[in-house]
Amino acid sequence: MKHLKLALLAAVAASPALAQQPEPGAFAREHYTTPLADVCPSPFYIQKDWLAQAEHGGLYQMIGAGGEMSSGQYSGPLGSTGITLTILEGGGGIGLGDGETAYSALYNGNSKAGVVPHLGFQELDGAVIFSKRFPVVGVVTPLEKAPQGLWWDRGTYPEGFHSIDDLKAFAASGKGMIYVSTIQRTFGLWLVESGVPKEVFIEGYRGDGENFVTSNGTWLNQGFITSEPYKFSTGMNWSKPIDAVTVGELGYDNYTGMLAVATNRLEELAPCLEKLVPIIQQAYVDYINDPREVNQLIYEFNEAGHATSWWKTPMDLMEYASNTMKEAGIVANSPSGAVGAFDMDRVLKMYEIVKPWLDERANPDVKPEDVVTNRFIDPSIGFRN
Repeated sequence: MKHLKLALLAAVAASPALAQQPEPGAFAREHYTTPLADVCPSPFYIQKDWLAQAEHGGLYQMIGAGGEMSSGQYSGPLGSTGITLTILEGGGGIGLGDGETAYSALYNGNSKAGVVPHLGFQELDGAVIFSKRFPVVGVVTPLEKAPQGLWWDRGTYPEGFHSIDDLKAFAASGKGMIYVSTIQRTFGLWLVESGVPKEVFIEGYRGDGENFVTSNGTWLNQGFITSEPYKFSTGMNWSKPIDAVTVGELGYDNYTGMLAVATNRLEELAPCLEKLVPIIQQAYVDYINDPREVNQLIYEFNEAGHATSWWKTPMDLMEYASNTMKEAGIVANSPSGAVGAFDMDRVLKMYEIVKPWLDERANPDVKPEDVVTNRFIDPSIGFRN
């Protein structure tokens, strides 16, 4: 028996799959080592815009699988930096309280968690629109390309839709409708103002594709290129190939994954952000290069119901999402060569689109440089060939 035990131990030691299994969170501890305890609050709270998914992978990468899961949050040591990072679930009425948003949380707090987050996921267009009510400054934008867009059945529309002119022609054909959340603001409003007839839109999209299925694939549907194409290609009462286009490719080149700080806390948190933002940049590079640990973590977090009972992210979906983020350039270098840096020409373009929509929620004198900054970006951190 003793010899058998020794033989088993030797077999385990010789097995690369077993011998090389790292401890949960080991990568984070070894790679994120910049001391933060003297400049950053601990815990440091980051408010997400939605429930845990691949787009948030770089945040979880900073902790790895060694953290603690609980209702509405994931918390653990931020590598070996000396501080605790707590990642808060988003979604009004779900991760946040009713009527609360990632914008309001930076000022009024997340009532479910009982804290005021230090950073929050924001969208560039919203930062301009809410520049008086909830003024924020984006300090890093891990998502270079917004994953939102429109998707369709490849068999029904093999040529696809890649421009405003394509959507105008679709509207003129009378073959179907375009199902979106709203045409009263942001992307939907921009489509109408760009000449796509409002009569072709059906409003009310809430992450669903039932209208697409019941219309036998003749409708175009709003969604995320990181999820719906996979879900409907493999199931969802459809199981046929899907194609998609992002809002940026159509011309609404928004930043939808920027991490922002409340404007009135920018200087207070600046010493922390100078050291933390480069870690966030590197963590997104590391996640895209090897997403396995974090994909498993997010899968387990959602499977256990810590986000909410109905939000699930199976491993095959997580793998598709992280692969798509890499292949489609959702997470990629900015034109400057750094991950997470803002292209100010692009910011100005979005500002010009949004400016006519501003109302009492906005600072009438807001400028692009008021809502984003590259002050904390490390220009050397990015994907390298």
